[in-house]
Amino acid sequence: MTKIDPVIINLANKVEVVFSDFDGVFTNNQILEGASYKAKWRSYYDGQGVSLLRAIGLHLCLITNEKGDSAEYITAVVEKWNSLPSSSKTPHDGGWEPVRLFTDVGGARKVEVAIEFLVETGWLFSDSAFMGDDLVDVPLLQKVALRAAPTSGDPAVKAIAHFISERPGGMGAFRDFANFILQSRGIDPFSLPPQ
Repeated sequence: MTKIDPVIINLANKVEVVFSDFDGVFTNNQILEGASYKAKWRSYYDGQGVSLLRAIGLHLCLITNEKGDSAEYITAVVEKWNSLPSSSKTPHDGGWEPVRLFTDVGGARKVEVAIEFLVETGWLFSDSAFMGDDLVDVPLLQKVALRAAPTSGDPAVKAIAHFISERPGGMGAFRDFANFILQSRGIDPFSLPPQ
């Protein structure tokens, strides 16, 4: 991993909430045109990254511009994560916080939804990180303490990011970010439950 400024490591160490876009972060931002369904590529590495962050007690919230039929696959993925055995217990009983999903939300509205989520959880933007890949993500990126982008993100977004993943969106970008947060806290991923 590239050497990262200690100030950024300190920001990652204090994060309590991780917001993320979906397409371009959890997928490679491409679709298969002409098919009777909307096919996208995503990586199980990123799902494990979600589990690692949940295992250390962080709150995760996905905010995507996708809506209706186009968001069905995202909803199914989040439902799968929220049905893992560790999700069946309450956080006070060793369980994980559920992953929240907001669909049909882009641009400045991502900030509004993030505020709603922060009020609900009792945290602030100063306790938060966001991983986004394109201009629609910039308003929220500018609000959080720790800004992240996949290496495949738009150059304008990467220019304002504190952390840029080594792997592209849909191929482990979010996992790189999760690994960085764990590393900043001195947490060995082998010490955490794998699901």
